Amino acid sequence: MRSILVVNPKGGCGKTTLATNLATYYSVWDIPTAIVDLDPQQSSMEWLKVRPKSENPIQGFNGLKGKIHPDEETERVIYDCPARTDSKKVAKLIELMDVVIIPVMPSAIDMRVAAKFVADILGHTRDGNSNAILGVVANRAHKNYASYKVLAKFLKALDVPFIGALRNSQNYIKAADSGVGIFEMSLSDAKPDMKEWEPILSWVEGKRVLTK
Repeated sequence: MRSILVVNPKGGCGKTTLATNLATYYSVWDIPTAIVDLDPQQSSMEWLKVRPKSENPIQGFNGLKGKIHPDEETERVIYDCPARTDSKKVAKLIELMDVVIIPVMPSAIDMRVAAKFVADILGHTRDGNSNAILGVVANRAHKNYASYKVLAKFLKALDVPFIGALRNSQNYIKAADSGVGIFEMSLSDAKPDMKEWEPILSWVEGKRVLTK
């Protein structure tokens, strides 16, 4: 079982978007997957409530209530972390993780928060779980905007890999509203978004990405 944590103490940076769409990628390829929602708002669980029965099932757990017991055949567990999570709590979570993904928005405030957060958790990670891999994703990024170039330069300067960038696409809003992910949308509608995920998925899995 591979455990993946999506985390950033800054609210509104797209943690649930990354968690739910990553879950649907695995679901499309019939990889048994669970989402653990650690956020009091329970956005991932609300998304699962409207998930169509026609799509492959994804297990959902309220991580604030008791222990998590995924099915025995579960191969991927994705943790959707809340905002305002301090570095000590994150450090304890990271001890249980294989992969940590940090989404960052292209704004000065987000970059400052991300820089402090990464600095805080790197020491904890190396001491508590040196096998966990950490990567940063630029989220809702317009590659032609000056703000993206500033963000990309900033992320490359961090002491963690810059693993990819996701554009500000309406497909993510449509997917969130209907309980699906971009990998479950038609190729004609979502191909550019799927393409942006390839380097992220390759880094997470450490192998060639499955594509349609």
